[in-house]
Amino acid sequence: MSSTSKPAQEMPLDPLPLAQMAFSFAPARILLTAVQLGVFSHLADGARTAEEVARAAQASERGTRMLLDALVGFKLLGKRKDAYSLSPLAAKFLVGESPDYMGAFWETDGLWEGWGHLTEAVRSGKPAHAVFELAEAEKFFSVLTRTLHVQNSLQAQRLAQAIGAGSAHRGMRVLDVGCGSGVWGIAVAEADPDARITAQDLPEVLGQTKKYLEKHGVIRQYDYLPGDMRQLEYPAGQYDLALLGHIVHGENEASARNLFGRLRAALKPGGRLAIIDMIPNDERTGPPFPLIFALNMFLHTENGGTYTFAEYTKWLTEAGFSRAEMQEIGEGSGVAAIIGYK
Repeated sequence: MSSTSKPAQEMPLDPLPLAQMAFSFAPARILLTAVQLGVFSHLADGARTAEEVARAAQASERGTRMLLDALVGFKLLGKRKDAYSLSPLAAKFLVGESPDYMGAFWETDGLWEGWGHLTEAVRSGKPAHAVFELAEAEKFFSVLTRTLHVQNSLQAQRLAQAIGAGSAHRGMRVLDVGCGSGVWGIAVAEADPDARITAQDLPEVLGQTKKYLEKHGVIRQYDYLPGDMRQLEYPAGQYDLALLGHIVHGENEASARNLFGRLRAALKPGGRLAIIDMIPNDERTGPPFPLIFALNMFLHTENGGTYTFAEYTKWLTEAGFSRAEMQEIGEGSGVAAIIGYK
């Protein structure tokens, strides 16, 4: 460069993305407040104006109008003059009377309050609220499963297709570990009426599982194994497939390895273990949601987190599985199934 040449001008840094990130809690709070006030149900029941919704919700008209307008901005509601209406998404998933209602877990502020203690938790290294402890787990998961059932239904159907339920593999014996609502096993049962599935979870949770099995018309395909998955010894060589649907993120490495070994023993020769979870890439640089969810586990468990495909492959191999592969089922969200082969 000559002495008279000018250096290339650097582009000015824009701080706006930082301001937007710092304020990105607002959409979550708007959604939670709308669910807790029953806004979507009131609209489904015939309320149309801010005044009518406010009256039904026993809330202020001014605050209700601003809340409704914000929901319009997020395309959860429509608006024409002073009348509001439900979007198809809100009508299906946010109206309390809908069979696909997924707002049960948002009716209280447990998740919100936990994230409010992130700074304290990072400093101390201790969870804000250890919901995976047995004393808390039955109550917590009885509510959470109502939301997760709807949230995971489409992914469960993709998994059933990916593992060949009802096509390449018919009449499988399946163990659904920590089954919750049973969403992962239900998708297998619906794809293959000859499949036989054992639902395993805490006794209080299994009571709720049975309601979902009845709703989906598959209860005759089911057996039950109540108890703590960390303590149970599963019958040896009985199953073609074991399912761990969003379970491992609540465990530490030692617990996960122990569980994989016990489940391998429960599988028939050639059997498979399907681990469904949020999977960050091996460098832990993305996708965003598995990285965010790792912090969620930090806030709510003593040792939980999200694990990479490389980590799962190592743990499965050392537990005696011959190989592992990954199947995307979350369309870019980072949700995937890790399949281990005995």
